[in-house]
Amino acid sequence: MKEFGTVDMVSDIVDFVLPELTPYELSFYLFLLRNSHLKDGASELRVGKRTIAQKCGKGTRADISNFAHVTKVLNSLESKGCIEIGDTNREGTLYRVRMPRDIPFVARIISESETSTSLVDYFNDPEKRHQLFERDGWLCHYCGERVTDKNVTLDHYVPVCQGGTSDPNNLFTSCLVCNAVKSGKSYEEAAPFILKSIRDRATRRQE
Repeated sequence: MKEFGTVDMVSDIVDFVLPELTPYELSFYLFLLRNSHLKDGASELRVGKRTIAQKCGKGTRADISNFAHVTKVLNSLESKGCIEIGDTNREGTLYRVRMPRDIPFVARIISESETSTSLVDYFNDPEKRHQLFERDGWLCHYCGERVTDKNVTLDHYVPVCQGGTSDPNNLFTSCLVCNAVKSGKSYEEAAPFILKSIRDRATRRQE
């Protein structure tokens, strides 16, 4: 059997973890992973929130230095099963970091894929994806704008991390912008941000 290595782990992050995390969550998770498993093979590390904010904050200055925001992102990572938050002392907080395949929603996706190989894969099969784009008239399900081969994506209406499947009824055509805004959130959670994105784009077109 082929040994599971770094390339496989990167593939798992890109294929399974990235679509379910917000940009902040992904940045924090990669930082914690880099300084635990990838540093010395340990699953735990102790680090302060100030250090996390400094290491992950470049290019995202909006509120990354706000400890309340840092805490919110870390708690979200814990709720999604990516990490476990332990005790806090003068050296920082203890974090237990799960490898990608040990994250519950990743394990579930892989398990479902392995046990459902006979099912049609509408999310990854190019021909099936095209069928869904045609079904939706090449229009973004969220902003209503026409999409092209260059900016079209398929979005899980109910995110995989919240139990959503790759059934055609849960897959909708989305533009890259709306998909990025909705990333890992339910429609109800994402709606205010999608509406703001639509308004911002409309304003820029009028300038």
